[in-house]
Amino acid sequence: MPLMSKKRHKIKEREVQGFKYFKPISRMLERLHDAGCDRDRAGNRDLHMDQYISLILLYLFNPICSSLRSVQQASELKKVQKKLGVPRASLGSLSEASTVFDSSLLLEIIQELSQQLKPLVKNKDLEDLPGILTAVDGTLLKALPKITWALWLDDEHRAIKNHVHFEILKGVPVKATITEGNGNEKDVLAANLEPGRIYVTDRGYAKYELFQKIIDALSSFICRI
Repeated sequence: MPLMSKKRHKIKEREVQGFKYFKPISRMLERLHDAGCDRDRAGNRDLHMDQYISLILLYLFNPICSSLRSVQQASELKKVQKKLGVPRASLGSLSEASTVFDSSLLLEIIQELSQQLKPLVKNKDLEDLPGILTAVDGTLLKALPKITWALWLDDEHRAIKNHVHFEILKGVPVKATITEGNGNEKDVLAANLEPGRIYVTDRGYAKYELFQKIIDALSSFICRI
């Protein structure tokens, strides 16, 4: 007797949640609506960047959306279309979206949102600090074989490095830079310094020239050496 393939679950409106989280960011995303349209010479683009990002956020808020196909399925729901202001998206449009839309355009919005956040815990001992406590570190992430720029040491070592700035008291990342696996952490931090911060690092960042650049940027540092 032949094995029966497992029937794909059809997402229902009552299973989708998280719509309340879109209210504070919907207007911010509107500024991305025309991004990538310069490539659409025929003028027939149906899925715009703000709509694509809304669907990706919906995916993050809903574990039931476990694949690109399930995101496409969710876009067919009337409630999703109304609440997010998105059209029915084809699988092809969603698949090509990551190459059409420039994700760096989201950085400004992410920074705006992070500035609106309040500290999770108030600690009187930390109120008089001369800057924002910001932990900085780099993390290696395994890369797909086809990502040739991520070649680290040899064909067996392909990775990207995510250099993250994390505001300790707010509990959120406020900046991230992606490089190849052997990207220099000191150089990346030096290129992303901001005033008014206290950078907390490990010994991988121990370099007098970097420390001076942090001071010149009107910030401070704590480094375990």
